[in-house]
Amino acid sequence: MASSGPLAPWLAGLAHSIHQSDPAAIGLVVAVLTAGSAYCSWRTWRHVSHIRLIEDTPTCKIRSAPQGYVELEGLGKLMDGPPIIAKLSGLPCVWFRYKIEEYVATGKGSEHRWEIVDKGESTDTFWLQDGTGRVVIDPEGADVTPRHKDTWRSGSPLGGIAHAAYVKGFVGSRAGGGNYRFTEERINSGERLYTLGLLKNVSGYTSQTSVDEDVRALLGDWKKDQPALLQRFDLDKDGKIDEKEWMLARSQARREITKNRQEQVNAFADGLNVLGPTRDRSRPYILSAFTQTELAKRYRLWARLYAGGCFLLGLVTVWVFNAKFL
Repeated sequence: MASSGPLAPWLAGLAHSIHQSDPAAIGLVVAVLTAGSAYCSWRTWRHVSHIRLIEDTPTCKIRSAPQGYVELEGLGKLMDGPPIIAKLSGLPCVWFRYKIEEYVATGKGSEHRWEIVDKGESTDTFWLQDGTGRVVIDPEGADVTPRHKDTWRSGSPLGGIAHAAYVKGFVGSRAGGGNYRFTEERINSGERLYTLGLLKNVSGYTSQTSVDEDVRALLGDWKKDQPALLQRFDLDKDGKIDEKEWMLARSQARREITKNRQEQVNAFADGLNVLGPTRDRSRPYILSAFTQTELAKRYRLWARLYAGGCFLLGLVTVWVFNAKFL
């Protein structure tokens, strides 16, 4: 690594120091640099392969999509049932990922660093639908690229987000308070999504609960809203539900559960199509809130950065090796 100008004396001095250093220590440095260069090379290849798959794989309509490795586009939608709530912000979404970091001392004087103390992401399924049909998205194992990302610190609410129950409970449970940084990424319901993964059919419909269990759960939900319960089933308007009125409520709950189950059986009579990960490392499972063009640009940028890192680390490795051993 020849050089001229103001850096030349500094590089000459560094080369002399390296030459006088312990061979084992320099050998370890060379090994670490080589590993870093190899990692950057692998990441470059991985991003380039992603670009080729995104650009070369045709986009299918959901209704006509074949079983196997497919590319789909559509809107992310919540399924019936409990909503998916982001852990830190408490906002509804179809997918989220979060990270909590604490600002801690490193033990080296006044130096500090951010240390991850909690993290996680959503694995709940949701719908992907276009104008022709819908499939279930299983996000577990996906390389997810969301559009929405919020970062804030404890004591500095971001639009009231830091008042979410989980955040308050987490901070309150940590002795001494501490300085925390919260990061959350989300895909909102209704966002247009790009997906590339393995489409497979899960045949048949099987219920995990009995009708009686579902009836009890529904009645429990009705009890939580007493005004609505009284308005619906308090026939004599005496302000309470007697035994006869409760039997009516049970009968209505059973009718609703039976109807819902029949609709599910009809909907899943031909099986349920689920998009998920493959077991083939050359075929990644991609879930993105960015378009194909935007996503390819992002991968292309990262590929260039990693290629540059590979070249620089390789150049430094050769220079350090020559300075010590040649």
